[in-house]
Amino acid sequence: MAPETWYELFPGRLVLETIRVKSFQEELVLEKSGDTLYWECEAKELPAGVEVPPLRFRVVYPEAFPAIPPQVEIISPEIDPTEWGHNWHRWPSGDICFVRPVRWQVSTTADEIIKKVEDWYFNFTAKKAGLVAEMPDIGRAEVPRKDDTETGNI
Repeated sequence: MAPETWYELFPGRLVLETIRVKSFQEELVLEKSGDTLYWECEAKELPAGVEVPPLRFRVVYPEAFPAIPPQVEIISPEIDPTEWGHNWHRWPSGDICFVRPVRWQVSTTADEIIKKVEDWYFNFTAKKAGLVAEMPDIGRAEVPRKDDTETGNI
């Protein structure tokens, strides 16, 4: 008999995850590869004037979820492997640091992770474009609005 997956052991948690993600972005579909579940997402909101492709990524549930956090896998665009460390909020492996492992809370749901990754990409593109000196540890960087830069109100 095959071992049970986290979502077979905790079906209520799977329902909660689905409800939370669908209420955040209704178009997302929970995908499955073997016994692994994941959400394929896209971060499209960028700072004004920054023209780069959206970030396509997956939020992948590990076998030991919710005891350990999901992984975020970047699909595209390719991120420069030298851009890692605290300044870029990325681990040496290239993974996005959306939470320090010691601060992981079992009550955190995938929609919260998706929001953090969207904030990360917004901040990452703002830093690369020179709109901010540092990426904030929490939330989105404050960058000048497009209408402020056009009128000189910065």
